[in-house]
Amino acid sequence: MNLPEHAEKTSGSGIVAVDVFCGAGGLSLGFELAGIDVVLGIDSDPKCISTYSQNLKNGVVKEVTKIRDIQNFVSKYSESDKIDIVIGGPPCQTFSPVGRIKLRSLGKDPDRDSRTELWKYFLKFVKELSPEFFVMENVPGMANTVYNGEYLPDHIVSIAREMGYNAEWRILNASDFGVPQKRKRLFIIGRKGDRAIYWPEKKIKNPVTVWEAISDLPKVPHGFRENVIEYSFDGKLTPYQKFMRQGAEDVVYNHITRWHNEDDLKAFSLLPEGGKYIDLPAELKRYRDDIFKDRYRKLIRNQPSWTIDAHISKDSYRYIYPSKKGGPGPHRTISVREAARLQSFPDTFIFPPALTHAFRQIGNSVPPLLAKAVASAILRSW
Repeated sequence: MNLPEHAEKTSGSGIVAVDVFCGAGGLSLGFELAGIDVVLGIDSDPKCISTYSQNLKNGVVKEVTKIRDIQNFVSKYSESDKIDIVIGGPPCQTFSPVGRIKLRSLGKDPDRDSRTELWKYFLKFVKELSPEFFVMENVPGMANTVYNGEYLPDHIVSIAREMGYNAEWRILNASDFGVPQKRKRLFIIGRKGDRAIYWPEKKIKNPVTVWEAISDLPKVPHGFRENVIEYSFDGKLTPYQKFMRQGAEDVVYNHITRWHNEDDLKAFSLLPEGGKYIDLPAELKRYRDDIFKDRYRKLIRNQPSWTIDAHISKDSYRYIYPSKKGGPGPHRTISVREAARLQSFPDTFIFPPALTHAFRQIGNSVPPLLAKAVASAILRSW
C-alpha cells in the first residue's frame, strides 16, 4: 500500500477560499491540507459549525439563502476583501436515491423540495465574489437529475459559462486518491476565462484497505464511551496510519462505539467478512429477508470500505467491524474514530462526543484526501 503524494500537507499558497454549505469541514480540510487558506465556512447547522470552528478556523452559522449582500457578509466574517476560490457542497438529499425514496415515503415530492435548487445560491456566491476558481461537490445522483430539459450538472456548467467561466464536471472515486473507501462524488470545477481545467490523476496502484486504515486503533468493546483514550498499538504502522496520527500525540478521541444486544453480538460473530444479513442462520433473523437482506454487513479488512453515508447516524449495522468469523472479536459496529479514519479525517480532527451527531457529520462529509486531490490539481493549474 502506498499513499499518493497529495497525502502530505502542503505549505501555504497565499490563495484564499470560502466554503459555502461547509458542513463539518471535510472539503475545507482538504483544501487546507493542499495549502489553500479557507478563511470562512458557512452552514445553517450549529452543530456542524461547532465542529468546523473547533477544527478549522472561522465557521459562521447562517442560512445561505438569507444572505442578501454576499460581498459584505464575506468581508465582515473573513476579514478578506478578495476571495480566490469558492467551494461548497449544497445539500444533496434530493439528488441521492436514498434521499428521494425517504422523501417519497413521507408523501413529499423530491423535485419540489426547496433543497433541490440550493445550487443556485452557490452560483450566486460565485457571481458576486468573482473568484478565479469554483468547486461544487455533490452526490453522483445529481448527474441523473433533469432541470429545464438538461441534466443538472450540464445545466450548471452552461450557466457558469455564461458567467465567464470554463467549467467541467466529473465523478471521482475517493479510493483512487488514498481514501480507504469506495465513495463516488460529483465535482463541478469552474475557472475564470477559457483556460484549461486540471483534474486530479489517480496516483496509487493499490487502494488503502480497511485494515491498513484502522488496525492500529485500540480494540475497544461495544458500548465503549470513553471519549479520550491512549493509543495502545505496538506493531508497525502503515503509511496511512502514520498520516492519520500526525500531531495527535499519545491520545485518540472519539473512539466510542454503539451498544448492541446479545442477538446482534452473536450475529456479528457469525458473519464472515463481507457477510450480509441474508447469510445469517434463520434463528438469528429478526426481519423479513426480502426487505432487509443488506441490513447487516461486515467490512472486509483487505479491501476499501463501501460508502459511508449519513444513515450511519441512525444505525451502523452496515459497517460491522471486520473481526474473523467465530474469532475473539471485537464483535461490534465501527467506532466514530474508525468511521472518521475511513473518511480520511486525521485523528487530530475532533467530532462531538454525541454518537448520532458525530456519525451524521462524518457520513455527510467530503473525504478530506479526495478534496485535497482536487485542490492540488487546481494549484497545479494556477
